[in-house]
Order: sequence, then structure tokens, then C-alpha cells
Amino acid sequence: MKHLLKYIFLSTIFTIFAMSVTACGDRGNVSPYVKDRKAYSLGREHARRIMALRDDEASLQDGLLDVRARITNINDRLGAQASADYERGFVDCITEEDDSLAKVLF
Repeated sequence: MKHLLKYIFLSTIFTIFAMSVTACGDRGNVSPYVKDRKAYSLGREHARRIMALRDDEASLQDGLLDVRARITNINDRLGAQASADYERGFVDCITEEDDSLAKVLF
């Protein structure tokens, strides 16, 4: 009985962990050069916000300016590695999830 409860507990924990990783959008194909995963994830999150604005050109341009400002701010406050990881997350997300927008932007 103890083994069964232990198995159920561990499988539940594993399932919750797997769901949280999937929900964050990291598909496991993160570049080995990424050192700051928080910055990378934040870049992906902001990319999703930009993709939601794709039909409103003025808002899209404002959003892109905001992302560029964030890259500069992250570089100034946290360093070049965090800035590069944020930008890499942003570019990776758009490239993976919205090919037509990626062609326009990059």
C-alpha cells in the first residue's frame, strides 16, 4: 500500500512539473548559450504580447519600441548576457510560433 501511495504521489508531482514546463512555453529546445533562463522566458512572454498586436500596426510598432527599450534596460542593469538571452527568447518565440510575422520583423 505504501508503494502504491508513493507511486501515485510521484506521478502526480511529475505531471504537475511537466504541465508547468509546457505552460511556460519552453519546449526544451533552448540554445545551450542561454545562461539566464528568466530573461529568456521573459523575452518569450513579451513576444507573445507582440504577436497579439499583429493586426494593429501602431500598437505593434509601440510594442517593438518597448521591447528594444527593455533590451537596453536589461543590458544596463543586468549585463550583456541577460540582454542577449531576453532578445534570443523574443526572437525564438516569434520564429517558432508566427512565421509570417518573423519574416516581416527579422
